[in-house]
Amino acid sequence: MDKVLSTHGSCKVVEATHAHVAHIYPRLRHADRVEIEAMGHEPCQSLLRGLEMDDVTLTAVDADDVPFAMFGVGQIDDLAYIWCLGTDSVSDNAYDFLKASREWTQRLTKPYGATYNYVHEENHVALKWLKFCGAIFINKLTFSNQPFFEFIIPSK
Repeated sequence: MDKVLSTHGSCKVVEATHAHVAHIYPRLRHADRVEIEAMGHEPCQSLLRGLEMDDVTLTAVDADDVPFAMFGVGQIDDLAYIWCLGTDSVSDNAYDFLKASREWTQRLTKPYGATYNYVHEENHVALKWLKFCGAIFINKLTFSNQPFFEFIIPSK
């Protein structure tokens, strides 16, 4: 049984597990795969690294307890990064996922003062979601000849 940390409508945020990784990675959204691969990683390894190395890794599950997104926060040196990878079922749970996103983004960011990461310039859904969550886009750069934006999320 997953440890439930919060409930948002019919969705829940739970502590991430290896079983969640096994369910999510083969179903990742195309845009998330493009980002992962441009940064030189594999989907399964990216999720496992988050689960095993980050300070906090969580999973969003639907009304049937099916995992549809993993997200977390970790540190490289003195910089805290934040991330979220999801399946196409994110859109099936969009309302509850959005409701929870601002809260969880801030809960994860607060201990660090700010978090950062990169998003593909053509990942319009993620760009809109990040803006909704309070992201500020600060730099344009390239990974594997793919255009990305660097963003920060300040703690409020």
